[in-house]
Amino acid sequence: MNRYCRYIFILLTLSFTMSANAKSKFTADIKMRNGHEYSGVEFTTPKSWDKEVAVKINGEKLKIKGDSIDHIVFWPTKYPDNPQIICWHTYGSIDNKTGEYKPNCGHNAKKGEPSKQWFAIHAAGEHVNLWSCFSSIKLTGETVYFTTTLSSPYFFQKHDGLFVHIPFTLFKSGKTREWLSTFFSDDEPLAEILSDKSQLYDRGSAAYRKGSLYTPYKYEDIVKLYVAGRKKQQP
Repeated sequence: MNRYCRYIFILLTLSFTMSANAKSKFTADIKMRNGHEYSGVEFTTPKSWDKEVAVKINGEKLKIKGDSIDHIVFWPTKYPDNPQIICWHTYGSIDNKTGEYKPNCGHNAKKGEPSKQWFAIHAAGEHVNLWSCFSSIKLTGETVYFTTTLSSPYFFQKHDGLFVHIPFTLFKSGKTREWLSTFFSDDEPLAEILSDKSQLYDRGSAAYRKGSLYTPYKYEDIVKLYVAGRKKQQP
């Protein structure tokens, strides 16, 4: 798939929850865009808009620019079997009227440059990935927690590599289903499933994703089901 997915599939399970901010100690393998890799370095987790990450190599502190990083695999130093993947990436949304992708320029609007922020992989598939932006990272016991202040921090990434925001409003959740049906319309069987209001949707306490984040749509299941360009079989 894309350059992230080749590494993503070595992970068996990813832990993703929402909590409060705190500092913790981690170790990381940092893959650079130029092919170089920093392996097993002491790592300070970034906050959402940090343009650099701080590491310590052989006792010396070093700051690495996010723009030079392909991706980071990090884990709690005491719990190496709990790895996570993050990357510094541009992002945007789909225009409802034209269907075109529009990069988010945010604070770079005057420069005309797309904004970037940190994302954590939430679910990986052969044809689409699910990422989430986050505010900060903390460690409680052996569990890594990603905090967020957004009601919808999720983004899909197809083969084109674009990070596309998934719109969600509590009182207009039907709009999200319409968006999902359009975004995955190239997969006819999945689009048919998404058109059924009883499918791929949790209700009650099941709609809360490991904490207080209300996310009724089963994005993880969509990642597993989606096959790009799949046609509906004729009877």
